[in-house]
Amino acid sequence: MIKINLLPKREIKRAASPIGEGVSKDILLKLALPVGVVVLLVLAVFAYMEITKSSLKKEIEDQKKILAQLQQKIEEVKKFEALNKDIETKTKLIEELKKKQSVPVTILSSIAKTLPEGVWLTEVNYGMPVKKEGGQTADKEKEKMAEKTIVTKGFGFSNLNIVAFVEALKKSPDFSDINLVETQQTIYDNVPVYKFILEFKLKE
Repeated sequence: MIKINLLPKREIKRAASPIGEGVSKDILLKLALPVGVVVLLVLAVFAYMEITKSSLKKEIEDQKKILAQLQQKIEEVKKFEALNKDIETKTKLIEELKKKQSVPVTILSSIAKTLPEGVWLTEVNYGMPVKKEGGQTADKEKEKMAEKTIVTKGFGFSNLNIVAFVEALKKSPDFSDINLVETQQTIYDNVPVYKFILEFKLKE
């Protein structure tokens, strides 16, 4: 009978087992480090993204608050501008009214200075169309008279008195475009007189 000794082979197999286990542990340790680093990086990126997202949300909320405040201020500015415009309009209106109030005084004062003896006025109109007896307008072109047109009506003892009044108005620095619209002989309190209508303009 032939006997075979298998013990060396068993020793070889037993000796190989610890080497394989050592290699596996080595590989695991080498793999664990990069995997750990990758995991840490992923966690760091995730944490950074969360922090950034929270920061952006806060910034958006702050910007919304600022925008709301600005919109409120814009509305206040618009109201202020409207109020300021209204005040300017009313101020201009007041100035115009003051100017218009002073115009009649200037007109009467200037006319009084030019009025000669033998002439007296019965009517002074400012900015009104000239009308003949019976309410008819003297001329169609004069239905819309210029803003600074003055019409005076009155009587004179003679045509010479009326002419003197016209000449005095022409020399006045306050009036221009003197026009004798009408003159007519009539009776006033049983006295023969001349009725007249004069039209002229107030200089600026």
